[in-house]
Amino acid sequence: MTTEIRLPDAGEGIDDVTINRWRVAVGDNVNEGDVILEVATDKVDTEIQAPTSGVLLKINFQEGELAPVTEIMGYIGQEGESVDGASVEAAAPTEEATTEEAPSPKAPAAQNESTPAAEGAGAKATPVAKRVAADKGVDLAGVAGTGPGGQITKQDVLTHAGGTPGAAPPLPGDLADEPTLAVRRAAADNNINLREMAAGRPLSTLTKYDVLSAVASRAAGKPVRVEPAYTEGRGAKAKDAAAGTKPEAAKPTATKSDTAKPATPKPAAAQTPGQLKPGEELVKLSRMRAAVARNTAQSAFSAPHVTTMWDVDMSAVLQHRAAHKKEFAAAGVNLTITAYFFEAIVAGLKAVPAANATWTDEGVIIKRAYNIGMATALPMDQYGIGGLIVPVIKNAGDLNLMGIARAVNDLADRARKNELKQEDLADGSFTLSNYGTSGSRFQTPIIVQPQVGILGVGAVEKRAVVVSNGHPLEPNLGDSLTFKPMTTLGFSYDHRVLDGATADAFCAAVKQHLENYTA
Repeated sequence: MTTEIRLPDAGEGIDDVTINRWRVAVGDNVNEGDVILEVATDKVDTEIQAPTSGVLLKINFQEGELAPVTEIMGYIGQEGESVDGASVEAAAPTEEATTEEAPSPKAPAAQNESTPAAEGAGAKATPVAKRVAADKGVDLAGVAGTGPGGQITKQDVLTHAGGTPGAAPPLPGDLADEPTLAVRRAAADNNINLREMAAGRPLSTLTKYDVLSAVASRAAGKPVRVEPAYTEGRGAKAKDAAAGTKPEAAKPTATKSDTAKPATPKPAAAQTPGQLKPGEELVKLSRMRAAVARNTAQSAFSAPHVTTMWDVDMSAVLQHRAAHKKEFAAAGVNLTITAYFFEAIVAGLKAVPAANATWTDEGVIIKRAYNIGMATALPMDQYGIGGLIVPVIKNAGDLNLMGIARAVNDLADRARKNELKQEDLADGSFTLSNYGTSGSRFQTPIIVQPQVGILGVGAVEKRAVVVSNGHPLEPNLGDSLTFKPMTTLGFSYDHRVLDGATADAFCAAVKQHLENYTA
């Protein structure tokens, strides 16, 4: 009996994943719970485990392809069973026993021809050696094999990477950045030299589709390099090239003589940037950057955003933090100001339940669980282009300050290490954006759909504040000027659900909690 390999629930708004790597091949034996597949969404990489023990009978999506989250990734069964008429009689040989590799399914058959352009393409290496080479960024074409028949082993790669004669030189200056793991693995599997392929471009801008395009170019005897104006349509173009087909030529735009039959405009995403001017460079969008652009634009144009500003005195919070920071550190927790804001948000959501909700055409869905997202900026590249991810602290209302601080530490650390799982990003009901950590005083954050509110927090700084012991507005002898640690909150809310009065009631509860903080 065959068992389907399916993806776990990917979360709201995720329609497809990229197949990063199959850890097993058709015919391999697998045990229930073994990690057999790595996939990537717009935000995280996820490992897929075998749902049962048996033999991998069939793979429906190859590495580098986009797979709908609802589709079957493959099948596991027993030896001799068949899927769609294809049977597997015996398990494939183990990696270390393999002495000659078959051509990569992503590479055209022409790459195995003996041509100068295919130099290095026939290097023999075990799968383990290939993966180690990908992780180390080693070009297998320059590695001497000591295994049977000159095969490259794992130890050969490690020795080569350790600085033996002939090892690849370090990257110079502006190229001292790393490509993604998926790119390195694809390059290793197809014996592509990433430095040659980049042709001076930063390696961090390369994608797996660039590698596939380079494989096709090498097979055709063309230079192995990235096209200078390769744009968002590159995925399909690279796949067509790897398959030996040509993409459909772009149709010319309409001219004045075409007024009787105007051309239908193309979607913006499919347009090319045209001829670059001197001093210009096209930097392709990463999958995450494209997702951020798509989601923020959709939110901005679907929900009527309004932002209210509130100044908050942080004296009580800073005093509490100073008194308990060492206590938390002894427990292995870094007590950040962010943890206090999470507590205050819970207080605000309890005061105004409509702020913890989702808009629908039938009515407003009030959420009883306080699942609060934490907008986290990821490192920027050399162009200043970064990423944004929103891991979620589940049931924050059930946690004390220690529990919230521990969760903040954990999620922020795993976000920057790209170790978050899909469930870490799901089911958020409200979001905190602490842009003050980068020095910003005030922003107007965009709501994370389908939520109805996001609280932005600016930098905490000393400001001159008037303290009055008499009338709050009229001048009197009781007025004095003092300096207090202040921050400005920016609460963006969906005006379909919240009005000015209810939004301010939420902020007032947050302010009350922070300014009168007690453990």
